[in-house]
Amino acid sequence: MAIQARRRSQAQTGTGIVRFLRDTFDELRKVVWPTPQELYRYTLVVVVTVSIIAMFIAGVDLALGQLSQHFIYKGKTG
Repeated sequence: MAIQARRRSQAQTGTGIVRFLRDTFDELRKVVWPTPQELYRYTLVVVVTVSIIAMFIAGVDLALGQLSQHFIYKGKTG
């Protein structure tokens, strides 16, 4: 408990910007950064997921466009 109290009191010293930068640096040291293999895998998952969702949205857009052209515009083009 005494060690945490000392760290907390040390963190309170300094001006606002200095304390902010010190706290930011302390938080960045706690981050578990991904390995290059994990980063590649995560990137691949994101790209594939976004591609699938984009194809789904494009398909729905195309279908709704065809339906609206057929029923609303009665097959008129141009």
